[in-house]
Amino acid sequence: MEKPVYFDYAAATPTDPRVIDVMVSCLKQDGTFANPHAKDHVYGWEAAEAVEKAREEVSSLIGCSPMEVFFTSGATESNNLAIFGLATGLKDSGDTRKHIVTSKIEHKAILEACELLEKQGYKVTYLDPLKTGEITVEMVEKAITSDTFLVSVAQANSVLGAISNVHEIASMCHTHKVFFHTDTAQSIGYEKMDYDKSDIDMVSLTCEKVCGPKGVGALYVKKASNVPLSAQIYGGGQERGLRGGTVATHEVAGLGKAFDILKTEAKKDKERFAKLRARLLDGIRDVKGLIINGSETNNLPNILSVSFEGVDGHMLLPTLSGIAASTGSACSSANLKPSYILKAIGHSDELARASIRLSFGRFTTEEDIDRVIEEITTKVPALVEAGSMWNVKK
Repeated sequence: MEKPVYFDYAAATPTDPRVIDVMVSCLKQDGTFANPHAKDHVYGWEAAEAVEKAREEVSSLIGCSPMEVFFTSGATESNNLAIFGLATGLKDSGDTRKHIVTSKIEHKAILEACELLEKQGYKVTYLDPLKTGEITVEMVEKAITSDTFLVSVAQANSVLGAISNVHEIASMCHTHKVFFHTDTAQSIGYEKMDYDKSDIDMVSLTCEKVCGPKGVGALYVKKASNVPLSAQIYGGGQERGLRGGTVATHEVAGLGKAFDILKTEAKKDKERFAKLRARLLDGIRDVKGLIINGSETNNLPNILSVSFEGVDGHMLLPTLSGIAASTGSACSSANLKPSYILKAIGHSDELARASIRLSFGRFTTEEDIDRVIEEITTKVPALVEAGSMWNVKK
């Protein structure tokens, strides 16, 4: 049986063979398999060199010093370290501010961390996005008070692909002496970085969306900002005391290689993605009931979120069996609740459920795009018709 075409790159990507080769070399007996924190022999030294090479590859891509890159287990941990680490560090230093500004469409790693802080007496403002899914500098500045210590807004939304100008927001935050953090899980390599020249204080990084391994990430912390971060994982003082635990050399080396590839190929990839997205949109634009979610212009080129009016959302993905995609966020697609992100931009429960996120990447072909077009244009009209008939019977 032919497998469905894979269109869930925003959840996870196949690992690039070049990345796999680097990772495997760190696992073999004649490779850099040792504990990179072992200082007493050559095996440990070689593993440590592999880790530091990866740190340099990350810093080279994002435009910062290697000393500003701290390895974690992924963007979720990086987000938690940024939020809890700053809250704890400020409290320990005597700073009494207890207000955070974020948005209603952030990743759950941000929202749930903020919810936990609320239970501890902190206050959080959750901004409503524009209907396009963008967060503007004006709406953030309006929410800042004298009690605000942190603003956290993703550079690009994981469901809509909508891009927010985080560099502009960060500069505004600095005028109010507020720290700024952004999650770049979806946008890394494809949108503006150059953190040496930016006012962004902290950036969560991961490579699982750009053909790198899962289970590894990093947090960029701007040295000049003097961010008072407190470690959240203890045990060994690794990562200069900010994150305890043995660094997984093979994972970190894979992250470095994935970012090294991005540095040379991201521009070419982005241009190709834009052409594939245009081909996909042209192919499905005339489907009855189609609604394009988010912005058609200010968006990532490899994410397309669409909804279908009059379609029973419970039937959408089962009917589109030739497409492996998600209804929104892979972290919440196991339940039947409508996507909180689509609800935040004004969709009804019914329309939010009748939605699909089509995301693609490095290994997607034009033939894959055409298969998706055929799947949607042949099966969705039947769902619309079935929905109309059901409404008439009711």
